[in-house]
Amino acid sequence: MVSILKSSLQKEVFQTRGEKLVHVLPLAKVNKEDTKSYLCVYVSSTNDVCLTWLSVAEEEINLKYESRSSWFLKNLTLIDGIDHSQDNAIFSLHFTTGLYTFEACSTATKYSLLRCLRKMSAEYLQQDLQWMHYDSDFVGKSSLMVPDDAVLYMTLCLKAISCACLCSCF
Repeated sequence: MVSILKSSLQKEVFQTRGEKLVHVLPLAKVNKEDTKSYLCVYVSSTNDVCLTWLSVAEEEINLKYESRSSWFLKNLTLIDGIDHSQDNAIFSLHFTTGLYTFEACSTATKYSLLRCLRKMSAEYLQQDLQWMHYDSDFVGKSSLMVPDDAVLYMTLCLKAISCACLCSCF
């Protein structure tokens, strides 16, 4: 589903400006009246890596896209996972201009954003991104040729199965 969303946003929003969408993070709705929101990572026409907080509102039969905020990756000083000891989808982005807290639609998507931002920082800025309060087991790069989200899901399932087996022994 995310790949269909990414393809649609690329065509409707980013391609018209000569930008390449790299990653889309669906954000959790605060209440039913909220519009759909996404945190998008893209490469601009000037080869800068940027993040934008995008709202999508339905107006009759059309969709209206509105950028609520945009930032350069080079201005991101820290990504804080808030609490890695719980299943928690909340994270904070610390920019030189301020602090922004978001809630991803799942913990797995929160981790996939961190992996994407680290990869883009290494590739375009030749430096590692500062991060904290994430479980390092899920942040590392996978050596398998499967998407990072699938590796995260498999790892979580294996840990859950291990816990269930351990509990059944008692």
